Amino acid sequence: MPRTLLEFFVDEATEYLDKLQQTLGEAGRPDADELRRCARALRGSARMADQDAIARVAGALHSLTTELTAGRRHWSTRLRESLETALAEMRVMVNSVKEPPADLAQRAEALAQRLGEPTAAPTPPPRDDVRFRRYLGTELRALAADIGESLGVLERDPRNREPLKKLLRRIRPLRGIEGVDDIPAVGPAVAAVEEVILKIADTSATVGPGHLVLFRRARQALDDVATDLIRGEAPSPTLARGTEIEDLKEQILGTAAQREITWISELFFDEAGPHVEACPMAERGAGSWEAFFALEATASLDTIDRLREELARDPEGARKAGQRLAFAMRQLRERAVTFGHAELGRVARRSGAALRAALDGPPRRLQAIALDLATTLSALRGYIESPAKETRAEAVRRAEDSLEAATHPDREPPVPIESLTYSADDAVARAKSLSSEIAGILQAGQPDPGRTHALLEEALGLLEHALAQTGTLQ
Repeated sequence: MPRTLLEFFVDEATEYLDKLQQTLGEAGRPDADELRRCARALRGSARMADQDAIARVAGALHSLTTELTAGRRHWSTRLRESLETALAEMRVMVNSVKEPPADLAQRAEALAQRLGEPTAAPTPPPRDDVRFRRYLGTELRALAADIGESLGVLERDPRNREPLKKLLRRIRPLRGIEGVDDIPAVGPAVAAVEEVILKIADTSATVGPGHLVLFRRARQALDDVATDLIRGEAPSPTLARGTEIEDLKEQILGTAAQREITWISELFFDEAGPHVEACPMAERGAGSWEAFFALEATASLDTIDRLREELARDPEGARKAGQRLAFAMRQLRERAVTFGHAELGRVARRSGAALRAALDGPPRRLQAIALDLATTLSALRGYIESPAKETRAEAVRRAEDSLEAATHPDREPPVPIESLTYSADDAVARAKSLSSEIAGILQAGQPDPGRTHALLEEALGLLEHALAQTGTLQ
């Protein structure tokens, strides 16, 4: 590595360490957000300079400060002293990058492990009175309502940051209420929503299906607990739901961490394919590739259903809603193809094409398609819910038939080919009528040989058809 790059890293890392030291030295409780941002920047700088040992420690510091921000770790004099010691050790590591000691990696790992040790939470006073429970239940119900409202906005506009800011403003004072983190499901739900929002802000990410699933689970958990508290009752234990929310959060944060830096070499392969890309969230999260597809596709169908209902209700905004609905269909198609479900992708592609074709027409046409798509979406849900090939094939057939009816409502039903052919009796009757017509032409003053020849050939063909129908002619 060029010497100038090492020098650049040392200067930049020293600047980040100075900022960390300055923030940590502030009176009272330090700004955890600022510590987190500086730790993240230091980790990125170390990775770019191939300083894996320092990146490991900076990553542990970033995780610790993220937990502090989310309220899962707690400030104390001892923790402040530990951070000051860690910064001093990191400064020694940075200053020795030109001639690193042989045990640098081991020292870095030991320091990272120390930073990861949990800090004890202060013991909250007992809160058993009915008034407190009702107050807390009201606050949790309000947060659940805000999450539900935010879901609708984020599904339509995944890059909108205002709903996320609103949730943070609601969460911050709630986290200050003593004892909140000790309520089963509530602590994990509130912390998960906050941490995921902070990660989205850190990485400038678009809100995706995984985020929406976590928000839905958190909303339901908070709503359930709020109901018990508002009644003045102790919340029923819902540890399983809290564990599920924790798992979803770890999957999202783990996947985001792996995608923070993508080296250009990772975008190319040295040899011919086929190449299979790993999907960590699928492997660790839903339990299998198919289960993860079902989770993703169901979230897409939920969004499509909501947009479809919005389009059907509002004729004035039909064109804009139709554009969003066509885009959602394209996303569903991309997910289906990515996960090896080309049949479902084909239906989604045709649905999106029909919507785009109707965008320039009258709003009532778009609304009619939106209403009729309900049957198609129901069939696609049946496809997702069943692993059986026969059931999925039938679901695709129903989806395609309903889509055909939705996009071509005025088309005549198909006519069976059998109905267009003569029976034996009809063929003979038709031949007899032709013979009478031929006799009339021949009796005319100036017979038409061409017309006579054509009618004669048709009559002979009908007689041949009648003989074949009765089995006389093979």
